[in-house]
Amino acid sequence: MGVRSVALPPWWPLAAVVYGYPLWWLLGVAAVVPLLAALVMLRQLWRTSPVVLPRGATWWLLFLVWVVIGVATLWVDAPDAVPGGGPSRIVPFAYRLAWYATCTVVLLWIANSSRLRVPTRKVVDILAWMFVIAAFGGLAGVLLPTLELRSVLELLLPGGVRGNAFVQSLVHPGLADVQTVLGRPEARPKAPFPYANTWGSVLALSLPFFVVAWVKDAGTGRRWAAVAVLVVAAVPTVYSLNRGLWACLVLGLVFLGVLQAWRGRPAQLVATVVVVAGAVLALALSPLGSIVSERFDNQHSNERRSELLVTTVNSAAEGSPVVGFGSTRDVQGSFASIAGGGTPSCPACEVPPLGTQGHLWFVVFAQGLVGALFFVTYFTGALLASLRCRTITEVLATVVLLFFGLQLFVYDTLGIPLLLVMVAIGLAWRDQSRQADSEVVLFRVTTVTSLLARVAGHRRWWVAAPALALAAGLVLAALQPPRHESQQAILLKEAPSYLPAADGGVESPRETTVDTEAALVMAERTMRGAVAGTGVAPADLRQRVRVTAVPSTRVIVLQVTAGDPQVADDEVVALAGAYLAARQDYLAQRRDQYLARLRDRQTELVTVGGPDGRFLSTDQREELAVLGEAVTDIVLTPTSAGEQLRLREAVEQSPPYDLYGASGLGIGILVAAVATALGRRRSARTSSTATGRGRVVRAVQRLTAAGRSRGRAQPKTARTTRSPA
Repeated sequence: MGVRSVALPPWWPLAAVVYGYPLWWLLGVAAVVPLLAALVMLRQLWRTSPVVLPRGATWWLLFLVWVVIGVATLWVDAPDAVPGGGPSRIVPFAYRLAWYATCTVVLLWIANSSRLRVPTRKVVDILAWMFVIAAFGGLAGVLLPTLELRSVLELLLPGGVRGNAFVQSLVHPGLADVQTVLGRPEARPKAPFPYANTWGSVLALSLPFFVVAWVKDAGTGRRWAAVAVLVVAAVPTVYSLNRGLWACLVLGLVFLGVLQAWRGRPAQLVATVVVVAGAVLALALSPLGSIVSERFDNQHSNERRSELLVTTVNSAAEGSPVVGFGSTRDVQGSFASIAGGGTPSCPACEVPPLGTQGHLWFVVFAQGLVGALFFVTYFTGALLASLRCRTITEVLATVVLLFFGLQLFVYDTLGIPLLLVMVAIGLAWRDQSRQADSEVVLFRVTTVTSLLARVAGHRRWWVAAPALALAAGLVLAALQPPRHESQQAILLKEAPSYLPAADGGVESPRETTVDTEAALVMAERTMRGAVAGTGVAPADLRQRVRVTAVPSTRVIVLQVTAGDPQVADDEVVALAGAYLAARQDYLAQRRDQYLARLRDRQTELVTVGGPDGRFLSTDQREELAVLGEAVTDIVLTPTSAGEQLRLREAVEQSPPYDLYGASGLGIGILVAAVATALGRRRSARTSSTATGRGRVVRAVQRLTAAGRSRGRAQPKTARTTRSPA
């Protein structure tokens, strides 16, 4: 008796990703399964002929080209970032590239699938379950925030791989991130996703699918179940302290009200306002309301986000505006100190890498300003195409894209969030391009075959422009004047000081910060001392000096670049000497000032208490003793500025072949793309003109033929007329 094969429905890859997501998360393969499902979708697409590209997809394809080009700039030093970097950067780059490819395949798979074989309702229902999974996963994170699991894949990985922070975030299942956002430990739910912000992003982006599948197109029983799920989701939504998620919910309610008013449905609008008002009142009266209020009272992350944003954009614009840096970079120090960084006692002191805290900022940093233009143009076009909201899929796509546009500024949305967005875009375009009751395409579309044919038709441009631009970039890099960098490490001596407090007491020792030292290095006095007798202007030297620090130490590193290696060595040594001399004078001056303050306080107490101190209180006597000890300590403490640890002799910097070459290649590809687009328009105009001329010629031919017919018929009429005569 033979084994009977079971035919799987065409939509099974998407269902396998969503329905099995909790299992994949527990196994540690949740980040890999969608990539494997995309391979199945790609195989199904391979059988489709021709493969149609949704409107505006060429912008997305150009963005993908920019992502690939970024591999050449992975090891380029970015301004304000930690210099250097190892081969480990290729792993997150490959992971992100795989996810971009996966989302592209999902978009094409939806856009090219038949609505009979892959029904819209089924796709929406599948993705609605992602909201249910996120809601209950978030509730588990609230109830069991400290529960840590070990996935199967985590147990199988070697210790070295498992210990990598990036790999750990993907394979280690955790229910919540415990953070001190409100000044006390608070659990921010994240299950079944790697980060709390990813959880919030998925919950918001899957909500429109849930509303359509479980409320709009559902029976009474499922609608009651939807109410229960929404109540469950409300708890982790509040406890997540996720302002981006809250903003999405407010934006969704505003959009719903505007849509109902636009369509002339006042009854539905009033009902929506009443329900929302009741929900807000219930939230305000519940214990959850105080959490929301506290979150808005503790917005300390705003300043850090804005500083990171400015640094990210400036670094990309200054260092690699065309193609970016391919991936993220660690910030040099922190925004509070160039020697800042995370420590066991202060993990929050560590600044997120450049290119994080928002997908848009990642694209700006990793793909440059040009790549960001392609990215934003594609999604803006998709939003405008659906904004009329004529069908449920257009409404769905509009809401999802509005949420996505808001999240781009605060969330890293690569992964499941971007996949949800691509599905919404694909569903809307599929309905827009086909008749309501059939699969007949309504307008001319671009296929992969026609796009490749168009590129082949302009192959001279696609070969010559990138090749010439790449060569020009490499030549320009080779023509850059040679640069040599010399480094001098300096160990700063501690310089404690005791200051009288406002109440007469004595403060604890305070130390100058490393940033104070960096400012002293760049001071005019130091620069003048370094260039004395060389003829070099202080401003010129200052432009070639960089001050860095070893995190969480008192070691600063002076870096000087110059065209000549000996000049670089001499200048960094002179700069170090001038800096230490200036610091020596500064410490001595500050010591004298502090001693004067302490002695003034001593004199004041002695005057009040008399020669033998009989009129002093117990506290004043203790203070007088402490002041005496402080004066003795400061007098006996040497004002040593520091010591030079080592000199790294000048090393020639390699010409920036990678940066200039990648930028040139990108510019060449852009030129070829523009030439192809202009050629297409020219061909379209020529074709239109030829069509018009053809119509005129055919009209003239018809008129001529008609005239000849009348000419042949006229003599017969004349003969007939003359015959009776």
